[in-house]
Amino acid sequence: MSGTVYVVDDDASVLKMLGELIASIDVEVRTFASAQGFLNDYRPSSCQCLVCDLRMPEIDGIGLQKRLAGMNCPPPIIFLTGFADVGIAVEAMKEGAFDFVQKPCSANVLLGKIQQALRLSQARYAIWLDQQAQNARLELLTPKERMVVRHVLEGMTSREISQSLDLSVRTVENHRARIMEKLHVESTVDLVKLFK
Repeated sequence: MSGTVYVVDDDASVLKMLGELIASIDVEVRTFASAQGFLNDYRPSSCQCLVCDLRMPEIDGIGLQKRLAGMNCPPPIIFLTGFADVGIAVEAMKEGAFDFVQKPCSANVLLGKIQQALRLSQARYAIWLDQQAQNARLELLTPKERMVVRHVLEGMTSREISQSLDLSVRTVENHRARIMEKLHVESTVDLVKLFK
């Protein structure tokens, strides 16, 4: 499996060891000594995950996780910590962490979790791309046409849409025809497939 694994840890020896270990599974490894360094370099892509120390100066692991949550398609995060802190682990998981591993841990366990996280990242990215494509298609439409599309996707007939939007059936049919033309679809079935 190809992909990118970002490793963020303020301990240089741990960073080096993790970088070498993770490179053994044939992925690109990018290491950072600080969360800010990572944030300056990070760009979302289709297959990636973050292995991150929980306790770091300036921006800790939870702080980094919160910043990533505000970005498009954030990577799955595997937190590493040398301290068993159940409260922080629970907070990290509630914020959406992929997993939480206590140092030291088995290399095979960590590598297995990374491979799982990369698979999840691929699936999330595909969904995100589909959502972006849907949004781009909707932007081609007028607000009224978007309302008609929403009703069509709900399975409503032109007559039901006309009643719901207080339009004539003919006006709804005209909107549907323009929608089909703008989105390059030939039938209602094709329209529904486009947005599912």
